[in-house]
Amino acid sequence: MLKEEAHVTIVVPNWNTGPLLRICLSSLRRFTQVPHQVIVVENGSSDESLQTAERAAEAGQIELITRRDAKNEGAADHAAALDAGLAAARGPLLMTLDSDAWARKPGWLQSYIDALGGGSHAGATKFPSGRLSTLWRQVRGKRRGPEWHYIRPCHALYRVSLLRELGLSFAPHQMPSGRWRTTGEHLHNRLVDEGHSPAFIPHARVSELVGHLYHATIVLNPTSFPGLRERARRRGERRIDRWLKSTEAKAILEGSEFS
Repeated sequence: MLKEEAHVTIVVPNWNTGPLLRICLSSLRRFTQVPHQVIVVENGSSDESLQTAERAAEAGQIELITRRDAKNEGAADHAAALDAGLAAARGPLLMTLDSDAWARKPGWLQSYIDALGGGSHAGATKFPSGRLSTLWRQVRGKRRGPEWHYIRPCHALYRVSLLRELGLSFAPHQMPSGRWRTTGEHLHNRLVDEGHSPAFIPHARVSELVGHLYHATIVLNPTSFPGLRERARRRGERRIDRWLKSTEAKAILEGSEFS
């Protein structure tokens, strides 16, 4: 956390992401050059990620918010953590970053700011699945759902004053049709309805700036997500293990207080 006045508040929701939080925080310290404030919002972790957050807070590297009422209910708690970070933000811009994501290179955050321009928020829509999944969807004639049409808050940049003025929340929202708008979707649509312009960043560009082990929190907490298939869990565990052993992960941790 830089000592000068923060220009961007980076909020990192965390719940039992094990060693992944160490990489996330190490990458922010290594690659973030814009004056910033880092807030980790704890959703009731009981694993090593809690100790990582507490050590970082004691060292003055982050600010730690502990949600005592967290119920570990997936999207609702994730959204509540983002709202807690928004309430505590001191910078005019809010960067939301999942704890199973990481910054990849110097200038990553400035690139988000440049992409934002005069817009209300900047980021990417849902990342495409693998080629086989995409082809199968096309063969079956399935249309892309709403997750392909809004900026997802797993790594996105927002204007704090705008969110506060409009009283917006990241919380899931049930529509009159009964369909739920998930974390950040309703917020995105409200901004657009109010005449504000989102800045969509191409997936390839986002991948250059930020890495993300999508759904790692679910994989690491299978008992809380009984719908997760055993095959998917094992595949996810192998993916996490490969990442932790990767050259990139080791380079991020090299020489850091979290190594």
